[in-house]
Formats: sequence, C-alpha cells, structure tokens
Amino acid sequence: MACCSCHMNRRAFLELSALGTASVSLAGIAPVYAGRQIEDWNPDKPLAQFGKPLKVQPVLMYTVSEYRKQRSFKSWGGIQNDKAADREADRLTQELQKLKQESEFPVEILPVAKAKTVEEAGKVHRRDYDAIIIYPARGGGDLLRACISKEKDTVIFARKSSGPVYYWYEALSVKYLQTEKETADEALKQGKYVHVEDVVIDDIDELKWRLRALHAVKNFLGTKIVALGGPWGKYSPEAPEIATGKFGMEIIDVSYEDLAARIKNARANKRLAQKSKEWAKRYIAIPGTTLKTDMTFVENCFVLYHIFKDLMLEHNTDAFTIRNCMAAIMPMSETTACLTLELLNDEGYMAFCESDFVIIPAGVLPVSYTHLRAHETSLHLVCRLLLE
Repeated sequence: MACCSCHMNRRAFLELSALGTASVSLAGIAPVYAGRQIEDWNPDKPLAQFGKPLKVQPVLMYTVSEYRKQRSFKSWGGIQNDKAADREADRLTQELQKLKQESEFPVEILPVAKAKTVEEAGKVHRRDYDAIIIYPARGGGDLLRACISKEKDTVIFARKSSGPVYYWYEALSVKYLQTEKETADEALKQGKYVHVEDVVIDDIDELKWRLRALHAVKNFLGTKIVALGGPWGKYSPEAPEIATGKFGMEIIDVSYEDLAARIKNARANKRLAQKSKEWAKRYIAIPGTTLKTDMTFVENCFVLYHIFKDLMLEHNTDAFTIRNCMAAIMPMSETTACLTLELLNDEGYMAFCESDFVIIPAGVLPVSYTHLRAHETSLHLVCRLLLE
C-alpha cells in the first residue's frame, strides 16, 4: 500500500536492500513439500499482482441517418453514418488500449462491437464478458435498453467535449437510470438496470476507476482463504457462515496438528534453517530496524513464512489467516506470527491474524482494490455493488 510522500513505509524500507537470492528446494523433506519449490524471501521483488482480469466488452451504439426529401432526417449527434462510426470505433479501441496499459489492475478489453439494431445488441450479450461499456452515440430508448446487460455490470460512457458529441449525452435521464431515491428492487421493476453513478461523461480516468471497482468486486466474491486453526467471528459466531453464504468465500480449515507436523519437517531441513538465519539478518539490516528481542524469534518467523506460503501454494490462494496466534502457535513455533504476517502483506498477499470473519471480508475487499490505489468515490461504488 502506498504511503504519503513524507513518510517511508515498510515496503520502502524493504526495497532499500539489494542482495540477490536463490530458491530453497524442500523436495524430499516431507510429502507436503514433495516436488515443490518456493522462492526465497526477497524484499527487492515488486508487489505480487493477484486476481483475475476484468473482461470488458465495449459497444458503440448508433443508427444511420437516411435521407428524406424535404424532411428533417438527421438526429442530434456527431455520428451520422457507418464511416463516422468506424472512425469512432477505432478511436475507442485506442483509448481503451491506453487505459489498459496505464491500469494497475489486470483488464482484458474485447474488440469494440457495433450495435445499430436491437437484434445486434442481443448478439453482444451472448459473448463472454464481466462488464459492458456502452458508448451511446445515437439511437432510441429501445436500442439503449437492448444494449444494457440485465445480468452483467454496465457502464455508460457519453461524449460531450472529448470528440463527436453523443445524442445520449443530452437524452440520458432517470427514465432509464436508477437513483439513490429508489431501491434496486423498485428500479428493476421499472426496467432500470443502470445507476446514475454508472454514467461517465468524457473522463477516461473516471471510467478507469469504475472498472477498477468492478475488478475488485469480481475478485472479492468467492475469495479462497486458508484459516489456520479454523474460522470464527468475534462477538458474532455466524460471521464465517455469512462470509461463505453472502460473499461466496471458500474457507480452507487447516488444523494446528497439521501446522505442528509442518514445523517439525521444516526444522529438519538444514538448508531452510540456514536460509532462515540469512533472511533474518537481512531483515534486521533494513535501515531504521532495531532488534529488541532474541534473534532466534526472528529466524523462527521466517520458518513460519515458508510454511504459510506453502499452505497458500498448496491451496492455490493468496489469502491467509491464523487463529490463536499466541496461546496455540507460540509453543509450536517458538515465536509469534506477527512478523510473518507482515512479511506476507509486504509482498502483496492478504494475511490476517485471529481468523475473525467479522472483519476479514472488509479487509479482503480493500486489498483486492488497494493494490490499485483506492479512490474514495470508487470505494463507494464497490460498496453499492455489493449491497445490490
């Protein structure tokens, strides 16, 4: 996570170190490590990037003006024919590719589709995408409604000053858009599938943070997380059930007995023991770091670091939490897990203490999203999307 310009965070401290490292192979030590290799702790590596890319389908909506003698035949707007639409589609492709290159989150931009009829709009929805961006240059309300997805997230981008003006820059209204004054259910009964906050005028950066919010929601829902010692909810025992039921979280329950066996096997690895000592020395050498305890406790934290990363690798996840960090874990590991969790967070993983699923969902969502530098308005959009 970024810090303010006048202070240096832990990640910045770590990046001051410049030593090279190799990999420690744990193959043959125990079945859990068989044939596997985990990279060394390396503070010089950039933050890990996790999450599935957001697949976006852009749609240029327009109609062609047909000449009618002695009649008004050109509707309002800067795109009146197929050639103008082709130029606009090329421009949209360039703008979206630039957005993709500048985005801190993974996004896949599908080729721009063009929809002049309700039937063409219907064909677009047969494609595989996570979110659709409608560019409503021209056309009637029936065409707009046909372009809007009833199942996937929709963003509307209209031009006023950034290019050929769109008819729907002027025509969009609460007839088609949900407002804060009505619930989602009330709006759906009226056929409103898009919120007023899902509309962007001219501003590509504003479009980007909406896509960032949708990426966060996509990667938050269904999060898989290792819960060492099992899950619980402080003051709310139903919290794990809500996390799995409402947000689709998959909680991997790993026992303390499993951890004890892993610690025993890891300590039998002389090479890992040596590496843990080297990593601890390197960590203590970070500028501004002062050791006020026994060095052995720091070394043991790096043994846990290796084990925790192995658990995440084994279960194919980037999220981890541990319960009873003190009473249950300290006798096994002869250290606390606090530094270990910090090391994982510094690398970009999601690592929490206490296994408390009252607060873990609220922690996972910002992390899915703070890799991407949270924007206050975008976070509001994320929360609205989840509540809906």
